[in-house]
Amino acid sequence: MSAELFIKSDRTFKVWEFQISHGQLLIRSPKAPATEASPEQLTNFDLIFLGVDYMAVPRLMSGLKILPATVREVEELASLLGKTIESSDVRVLVSSGKRFPIVASSFSQSQNEWDIFESPFEFRSRFRGT
Repeated sequence: MSAELFIKSDRTFKVWEFQISHGQLLIRSPKAPATEASPEQLTNFDLIFLGVDYMAVPRLMSGLKILPATVREVEELASLLGKTIESSDVRVLVSSGKRFPIVASSFSQSQNEWDIFESPFEFRSRFRGT
């Protein structure tokens, strides 16, 4: 994982969008006004996974770290999927002390000021005419 990539945040993240046809997953911490429990969030924080083969994540995660998978996790995922898995294709999201693996060919992150209904996948949807 590159040093420039997200490693840890105290923000709340949600499974925001999944497009099954292309295996595209968006996990978002949306911008939000300040509350008694948290400061104002001026931007969305998006975690974007493309080519998703497997995910085991809850809908809501309060506080999040992304760690590399252990050798054992990669072996278990390979066995589960019935194919060889590259460790670089596995991201493990850690929230509340629990580990949630995602197998995907690509991962990126973005901070943006988009409306909550805007998606990084919209261009692809418009291009397909849907």
